[in-house]
Amino acid sequence: MSETTAHTSDAPLFSEFEIEEFAADDVVAGKAIGQMLSLLFLYTVLAMALVSWWTFSTVSSRTAQTAPTAQAVTH
Repeated sequence: MSETTAHTSDAPLFSEFEIEEFAADDVVAGKAIGQMLSLLFLYTVLAMALVSWWTFSTVSSRTAQTAPTAQAVTH
């Protein structure tokens, strides 16, 4: 079993320029994620509305076709 010694250094891991780049990249990624989520939400709402309309119209037309007429009900 080998033992490794952890070297501690007071030097920063990233330079100030690199940290600023990370922050800028995070902003860009956050905007892209926000736009994707907005578009997916819009798609979901539109798909739900379309399927709801389709279901309602299909059920209404089938109910109208299979509903007994007034002549058939009276004897």
